[in-house]
Amino acid sequence: MRSVTDKELLNIVLSQHKAETNLLTNLVQESVNMQVREDATSLLNQSLCHQKKIFDLMTQKGWYNVENATAQDITKAQQTINQE
Repeated sequence: MRSVTDKELLNIVLSQHKAETNLLTNLVQESVNMQVREDATSLLNQSLCHQKKIFDLMTQKGWYNVENATAQDITKAQQTINQE
């Protein structure tokens, strides 16, 4: 039986955090009750912090490669946002 590697495990955990942040974002956006909204916002912030730590660790180990945006890519994205 094959064991799960650290890379695979972190990929799973990162994917779960991404799903969690999507659900929590929807909860924050749709909450009428301020206490529920504040609690969900706190959980969302915690999940985003965990996500960043996992991402940083994976990047450091070379398990999550990200291509840097060019200045042209950034300008194009800004123009697209400003047009909306």
